[in-house]
Formats: sequence, C-alpha cells, structure tokens
Amino acid sequence: MFIYAALIGIARAQNRTVFIKSGTDLEATFQITHLNDSIDSTGWENEAEAHYATFDPKFMNLTHVNKTIFGYFQSWRYFHHNQDEVRREFKFKDEVLEKAQEHLEKFRNESGDNFLVGVHVRRGDYLADHNVKLGYGVPQASYFHNAFKTIRELFRDKNFTFLIASDDLTWCKENLKDPDVRIVTEESPLVHFAVLANCDHVVLSGGTYGWWAAWLSPGVKIYYSKFVVNGSWLEDGFSREDYYPPGWIGLDNMDALMGPVSASGLAHLWGKIINAIWG
Repeated sequence: MFIYAALIGIARAQNRTVFIKSGTDLEATFQITHLNDSIDSTGWENEAEAHYATFDPKFMNLTHVNKTIFGYFQSWRYFHHNQDEVRREFKFKDEVLEKAQEHLEKFRNESGDNFLVGVHVRRGDYLADHNVKLGYGVPQASYFHNAFKTIRELFRDKNFTFLIASDDLTWCKENLKDPDVRIVTEESPLVHFAVLANCDHVVLSGGTYGWWAAWLSPGVKIYYSKFVVNGSWLEDGFSREDYYPPGWIGLDNMDALMGPVSASGLAHLWGKIINAIWG
C-alpha cells in the first residue's frame, strides 16, 4: 500500500502517468484503477530509495525519463499532497466491505450510541527472536490500557466500545480485560483490516497493516511509540516524523503509570489533532 500510494503521489507531483501490473494483493482488497499490463517497462531507468521509512525528496523531482522505482516508501510525505486520490484508490471491494459491515453492525447494535475504536494487536511474528534482535518493539498491556484512557479523556462525554483484532486472541483475552472491550471473531485478514479502517478511531501496535487501517479511519490514531527500538538495526533508516503523520498520538508502556491526562496535556493532544486535520 505504501508503494502504490507513493507511486501515485510521486507521479502526480511531476505530471507523470502512474501504473502497476496486475497480480498484486491490492486487487483482492481494493478497487484500484491504475492497472496496465500493456506497457512494456523494459529498459526504463531504475530509481531506488536509500532508506525504508525516511522520506527522500529526490523522488519528487526525478529526471524526465520513464522510471521504475524500487523501495518500501513508508512515509506519508510521498502522497500527502494527493491523499484524496489515494483514499479513492483504497476503496474496499464490495464483498470485503460487506463482511466488515456485518461485524460493525453487530457491535453497533450491541453498544447503542457508543463510538467504535478499532484496536490492532500484532504480536506473533514480532515476538520471534530474529525480529526482536532487529528492533521490533511489542507493546505491553499497559500501552493499550493507556490508549483506552487517552481516548476517554479526549472525548469525556462519549462512550466507547474497543474492538480487538489480533493474531494472539488468547493474550488479548487475558490481558485486555475491560468492560468496553470486544473481540472481533476470527475472519480473513482482509475483513479484519476493513473492520479496523471503518471504526471511528484506531489504536495500533506496530506494522504497516495497523498503520494503514489507522490512516484510512476518520478519527484519532494512537500508535506505540517504541515500535522501533532505539539503537536497533531497524532504527537505521527509520524517521518517526516521516513515518507517522502529524496529529497521530504516540504512547508507550510507561505512560500508563501516570495519572489522568491533565488539562494542558489534553490541550496539547487536541492541538496535534487539529493541526493534522487542518494542516
């Protein structure tokens, strides 16, 4: 998704034509339109990024010849100027959205007027030794409880239901015990993704799956601030300012030990959110 979104943003910034070949996972999920198998890109110049999650401005001013670009392009800056088109391209296919809406309607009927907060808890592969050594950070339960508290403090006159989608439901059931927490039943990753993206707000742990669910959702986005461990191999090439858009709220495990959010703290959070909306 990052690659496709960046491709659109880079092309639009330079009045270029954008296309990808068919056969990607995007086609199974979204109603993307920039598919073209008839163009032969043999012999085109290649342009590769140096870092996986650091914005490289050279891509916004490429030489005027046909280009094939390579990289991860995990930065909102590549497509922020053209985000409306990106959102249209990431419109869910009807069959995916219909299944997601069935789950959402169920929870809305159960909770009445409660706002729905999608919570993505990714553990599984991130707990593997090799990924820990690379520098992937996995949040403790306190991070999620702190995120719940922050949402409630931001909207004190609202009620919430927190919908958990995870690859480790056993851990979630044991550690995220809250009267307002509900578990999204087992479904395909595509449907879970659509459920999260169509919630009012999103809390994510780490990874691009949760990132995009949050970006597609309309409300507040809270992320785990230690997803990339300081001093790790993974930190090389990672820019927090390039990866997380302005207005997203970063929290860590230790924040959960603090008391209620202060008035000044709330004002600061709202300032970040408003700047993201209007900036």
